[in-house]
Amino acid sequence: MLTGDKMETAENIAMSCNLIQSDFKVVRYQPKSTNYVEELKRVALLADNYRKTSVKKAFILEGEHLGKLLL
Repeated sequence: MLTGDKMETAENIAMSCNLIQSDFKVVRYQPKSTNYVEELKRVALLADNYRKTSVKKAFILEGEHLGKLLL
């Protein structure tokens, strides 16, 4: 789901629409540096660790960071 809202608002909307449920592990991406390649590797590792479990996941990030990660 893509929204033009702040991360918290988008998460609340997703929860109210049942896109994110109470048993989901929510992973929020907030970069700690401008080195997006390293940040993406860190997030990919985190996502890979969750992939090995049966835990349902939701990944939340702000649009400006999505654009930088996709370049």
